[in-house]
Amino acid sequence: MFRKSIVTGVLTLGVAAFTFTSCEEVADALSQGDTVAALKEALSVGVNVAVDRLSTEGYAKDIATKIGLPEEAQAAFTAYNALQSACSSNPLLKSTVGTALNSIGLGDNLESNMIQLFNDAATEAAPEAASVFASAITNMSVQDGEAILFGGSGAATTYLKDNTYTGLQGAFHDPIVNSMNNVNIAGMTATSAWTKFATGNNKLAEFIDNYRSSINLASSVIPSNAMTAINSVGTVDTDISKYVTGKALDGLFLRVSQKEDDIRTNAAARTSDLLKRVFGRLDE
Repeated sequence: MFRKSIVTGVLTLGVAAFTFTSCEEVADALSQGDTVAALKEALSVGVNVAVDRLSTEGYAKDIATKIGLPEEAQAAFTAYNALQSACSSNPLLKSTVGTALNSIGLGDNLESNMIQLFNDAATEAAPEAASVFASAITNMSVQDGEAILFGGSGAATTYLKDNTYTGLQGAFHDPIVNSMNNVNIAGMTATSAWTKFATGNNKLAEFIDNYRSSINLASSVIPSNAMTAINSVGTVDTDISKYVTGKALDGLFLRVSQKEDDIRTNAAARTSDLLKRVFGRLDE
């Protein structure tokens, strides 16, 4: 009888232990599933806020999202403007190279117009990003939701960017190209403005080669940073759409990250029970 009681007790404890372990495993599985779902929901909320803000306010309003020119374009305009200034202050330089410089075609507010056109194109395309991001978030495989949840500022956004950026760039490229062919300033679209710049840039590179001796003689009236720019002018890629797409995505990721951090630190930003349950753990 005593032996039977012991056996029965051991079996009972074994079943209880098995039941307890199984429940723990189920709970852990649900917790991981909830965490991943909450992270994806937070990213979705962030994308919606980012798209709404950027499509309403525009990229150019905030220096953090404003799209500037590529470095090679900045160098070209710095060089061109410095040479124009040198011609104005040096009659000999003006008489020898002034006419050729004026024919290059980098004036008439082309620099500021291009910047505005790039930002307007990104702003117009921003609503298209919602579905592009939604698909990426839905299909994103999250290996360790706990590590991302407790990974600190912008961890989920960083994970999304690291794992989907190439695909997002490919999917967002066509909307950007469409917008670049649609927005218009002074009779130019973003695409045609860059084509005009690329043509002028190549003329400027040729001009610098042809008039190198005259430019060197005038170097005393040209700032050193401008001389550096003059010496760096070279050919540029005639297709700027990939650059604008990348910068547009960077602005979106920035806004998504900001919203993610809001959800992480501000309980009022957790607008669903799932977000409250999962991100509430960060308050503990």
